[in-house]
Amino acid sequence: MATKENKDKRKRKATGKKKAKVSHIIKPDNLSMEEWQVKLRRQIAEPAKLKIRCVDDELCPGEYLVDNPLTANEYKVVYRGANSEWNYCSCWDFKTSRLGTCKHIEAVKKWLGTRKEYRVHREIPPYTSVYLSYREERCVKIRIGADNKEEYEKLAKDYFDEDSVLKESAFYTFGDFLNQAKRISDTFRCYKDATDFILDFRARKARKDIVATYGDEELDALLNANLYPYQKEGIRFAARAGKAIIADEMGLGKTIQAIGTAELLRKEGLIESVLILCPTSLKYQWRSEIKKFTDADVYVIEGGHLKRKEAYCRKETYKIVSYNSACNDIRILGKLQTDMLIMDEVQRLKNWNTQISRAARKIESDYAVILSGTPLENKLDELYSIVEFADNFRLAPYYKFKEEHIVSDETGKILGYKGLNNIGKQLSDILIRRRKKDVKLQMPSRIDKNLFVPMTKEQMGMHSEWQHQVRMLVMKWQKHHFLSEKDRNRLLLHLSQMRMVCDSSYILDQKTRYDTKVDECINLISDIVCEEGEKVVVFSQWERMTRLVAKELRKKGIGFEYLHGGVPSEKRKDMVDNFTNNAESRVFLSTDAGSTGLNLQVAATIINIDLPWNPAVLEQRIGRIYRLGQQSNIQVINLVAPHSIEETMVGKLRFKTSMFEGVLDNGEDSIFADDNKFGKIMETVSSFVSEEENNTPDENENNTTTTAEAIVAAEENEEAAKENNTTPEEDYNTEGMPHNAEYLSDGNETDDRQTAMNETFDNEPNKSHKKAHPKELVEQGISFLSGLAKTLKSPEATAALVDSITEKDENTGETSIKIPVESKETVKNLLNLIGKLFAQ
Repeated sequence: MATKENKDKRKRKATGKKKAKVSHIIKPDNLSMEEWQVKLRRQIAEPAKLKIRCVDDELCPGEYLVDNPLTANEYKVVYRGANSEWNYCSCWDFKTSRLGTCKHIEAVKKWLGTRKEYRVHREIPPYTSVYLSYREERCVKIRIGADNKEEYEKLAKDYFDEDSVLKESAFYTFGDFLNQAKRISDTFRCYKDATDFILDFRARKARKDIVATYGDEELDALLNANLYPYQKEGIRFAARAGKAIIADEMGLGKTIQAIGTAELLRKEGLIESVLILCPTSLKYQWRSEIKKFTDADVYVIEGGHLKRKEAYCRKETYKIVSYNSACNDIRILGKLQTDMLIMDEVQRLKNWNTQISRAARKIESDYAVILSGTPLENKLDELYSIVEFADNFRLAPYYKFKEEHIVSDETGKILGYKGLNNIGKQLSDILIRRRKKDVKLQMPSRIDKNLFVPMTKEQMGMHSEWQHQVRMLVMKWQKHHFLSEKDRNRLLLHLSQMRMVCDSSYILDQKTRYDTKVDECINLISDIVCEEGEKVVVFSQWERMTRLVAKELRKKGIGFEYLHGGVPSEKRKDMVDNFTNNAESRVFLSTDAGSTGLNLQVAATIINIDLPWNPAVLEQRIGRIYRLGQQSNIQVINLVAPHSIEETMVGKLRFKTSMFEGVLDNGEDSIFADDNKFGKIMETVSSFVSEEENNTPDENENNTTTTAEAIVAAEENEEAAKENNTTPEEDYNTEGMPHNAEYLSDGNETDDRQTAMNETFDNEPNKSHKKAHPKELVEQGISFLSGLAKTLKSPEATAALVDSITEKDENTGETSIKIPVESKETVKNLLNLIGKLFAQ
């Protein structure tokens, strides 16, 4: 009997109509959340080029192997028919989605429907088995088969409840059950994931008992250092959890807590090897800290791949490797194994689908400590992704997490977040976070000051020009709700150019130098260093900007250290030591290459020449001086160009900081950017780039909270791609979903063939056309010519115009001009007019 799905398929084939795709972004009104998610997996399974084969149709009926050529991964699938509770797949999506299906199961279902030589094995196997159920909260269950049924039912009564779920008391006597079950029949099965679940449960109880024996004196004896009370609490917390996230604010000593946790577990005989993943610049700092606080052996893994491959097997307890090196090694080796894994600055892996992030998930360990002072930099998705390194199931499934905590509009754009405090409760036993103001330490006060430094006329002119180009692209998005890859890159480029020119035109062309910030920065430094012993840290995102400041410092005869991405990591310690100990070294000048891992607390002032997109990066900079051991009051000075993209970013940073505190610091529970509940991101960009020359700072302020929010993720993704050797497209799937959603990505892309002509010359593309008064026609003509002249002044705008009105035939290679017009009649009238002119 044909199924409804097959009938629909034949009907579509007869009518020539394609099946409409279900949106990945917006749930259809006629579907429940679960029905929608199942349809998505079925939809993605259809075009996926998965290779499927039976394990053995006679000996192992209903069992299949599914290979994904794109990822080189193989999955085991058990299929007993549509919606069967006995279906199973070894992929993470099946285990975390609670749907009872995944794209691999849906692919097997489709595959079986096209092959007459195979049938669906709906019959239940006669053997008895213990398995881990993933349909709701994970639990160990028993399925009693036909063979020896009465004996197994009698045995199960002492260990399983009426719903066939393993009793909590039986977790400790499960070994006795296994012995008796195997004696009844050698066909009995207990699957590995069920055994692992039971062992994890028992290990948590054992660790809790062990940690209870560690008082303050015992913890003090672990390390060659005096620990603060909150650091002792962090060590106990991480050891109890087994896999934990320490998210203390920067400067509170996360490194020593991770080392202390490792030493506690090592002393108890639970681990022998510790693998530390960190940014390249922090490898030798980790080695220094381990040698300082412990007597353990430590080895830095570096060199060529073959040398690194051998190094993973060395006898040293602690091994340190950079994220990039580990990524390359895992790509070749397939995986790495260690007793304990420590991941530092893990927020760098926020984009779950980057090569480094994917590789890090292939490191097998029994214990883990994840370190990040900024686990949430831009989006709530990032926290979800980081939590997966400690517990894949804690916040899963993702679609429910998204529904419960992320507020979107009808287009899927994020408006804000809700229920943030509840996330903190869910993570309470695997994530610990303390702020400087929470711990009982005498921390100095901190004063933040935005110093507005006006741009020159030339800078404002360039800023306005790129603002105009952004406006054109925003208008295109407003009309079509889509931007091609070329347009997206152009938008990112212009926004970056606007930020750069706020500092100096030199950053862009190295031929001109229009700026005011350099002089203002030097004046501030001069005022600070005139006081005996005072030192200052200066940050800029742009290396060329720091080059200008360095040049002026030399002219002034002010001693300084200069750190940028080209400085080898082994030399950075010498620079920090010289800044700390040399009285003549008064300034530490750095790009964001020095925003993490450096202790510069000898200074009490930090000058940010420019603001980063992320509040987290800003705090990382400030964290170099505002940390434990700081004795002076701290002053943070941000140089901001008024009436510019920088001024807008000040408000945007406030929004992101508020979101951060809502999730991790038990702050505001629901975050929206403004009274309009965040609005559409691109519409906010549009309001920012509008060409209103009379705006005052007060008038602009209402639009500062969300400007370029949608652009931020793409730009940071682009930066991460450079570091991780990926393209920006590799960091996103269809929904921008984290780790477990890899099975929902179909990789389909569209191409925008619309021209930009209307956006260039028509400020109201959706306005209906009507007869205009002669005066209006003259004004429109002048506006047209003015816009055209302004466009042709800019090489970038001219290129964009040419790209938008020309089209190349891929077959013939011929290029033609295509200009959108109102109707054929318009063209006819235009040609008649031209004909009359020629006739005259």
